Amino acid sequence: MRKLIFPLICLIPLLVSCKEDEEKVIHTDLPAEAGQLFGISQDWNESLYFAMLQWEDYMEMDSLGLPSCPDIILDSMTKEVILDFVSGVECTQSGSYTRSGKLIIKYDTTNQYSDKKWSMEYVDYKFDARSLDGIRYFSNTDSIHVSEEFTDLVERTENGLSTEFSGKFLHTKSIVIDSLAADSLSSDSAAHRPKLTSLSSSGRISGVNAVGRDFEISMDTPVTHSAECYGQNEILPSIAKESWTVSRGGTSHVTYSVQYEQLPEACQVTAIATLPDGKQLLLNPSEE
Repeated sequence: MRKLIFPLICLIPLLVSCKEDEEKVIHTDLPAEAGQLFGISQDWNESLYFAMLQWEDYMEMDSLGLPSCPDIILDSMTKEVILDFVSGVECTQSGSYTRSGKLIIKYDTTNQYSDKKWSMEYVDYKFDARSLDGIRYFSNTDSIHVSEEFTDLVERTENGLSTEFSGKFLHTKSIVIDSLAADSLSSDSAAHRPKLTSLSSSGRISGVNAVGRDFEISMDTPVTHSAECYGQNEILPSIAKESWTVSRGGTSHVTYSVQYEQLPEACQVTAIATLPDGKQLLLNPSEE
């Protein structure tokens, strides 16, 4: 009889382990997971506009034209821009997102040719209730296309949960020459500088979420942002479709489909996710 009992005892931990793994999958809070992925997507795009501006843009820019109206500190010797988001600054914008800390943008001073490189670093930076840490790197070979790459960017929630992610993107700028800004005979070249009107981005983010699951955010269609809406602290893309994939262990995974649609009101966007169980979830109900 002992020979029968021993293998049964050995099987009990395996059965319990399988049951626990199954319950982890079944009991995953899909809306909560979607909300976390939405936060990562926002963390990437909310500060993108700051990085798409060049040194010459910041030399001529007023802080009121930037999201959250940061103090702009310029160091012409190092071509460094510090955006300091201080509390209590009067800033009238339609978007209600909050920022604190600093963004430090460093432009390459050694390259005098058409290809340029620069970086944007998060220093004690918070977007709403989430903090961000790391550096994003950018480069271009013309005035329209910008490549972006970063590794090990870290997001921390107010509950102390952290997510680490990397990304690779290609951004395409839409620009106009504002010839109406000054008389056509003016010698002021700044009046005829290219003006950024919108951004179109493609690429993907991959990382490990707060519970240790691998995830990926990919753009099914190019993500389009309006510069005018960024200036009003409205950060969601006006047009976009994204796929969010999350590992469930081994080769198993689930996929969320997300669509951004512009509303009739200026710069207002609705973000709707189709969950892995087929249900739909409005990701930004307070912004609808």
